[in-house]
Amino acid sequence: MSTMLAEVCEKIQLLNAEEKHEVLRVLLQDIDDLADADADEAWRDEVVRRVKAIRNGEAAIRALQDWQE
Repeated sequence: MSTMLAEVCEKIQLLNAEEKHEVLRVLLQDIDDLADADADEAWRDEVVRRVKAIRNGEAAIRALQDWQE
């Protein structure tokens, strides 16, 4: 464990329950934001890949009703 992490953990122990919940909320939001950014980029890449496949004749567009049957 790094010195900074040890210090943060030590200071967290001094917080009351409400403050600890706030620290958790901030940390989870930070992690979630990173995951969302990665997901957004992955979806953009997938859309570009699919559009290229359609334009190159490697894939076909199907009507929504074809998918529901």
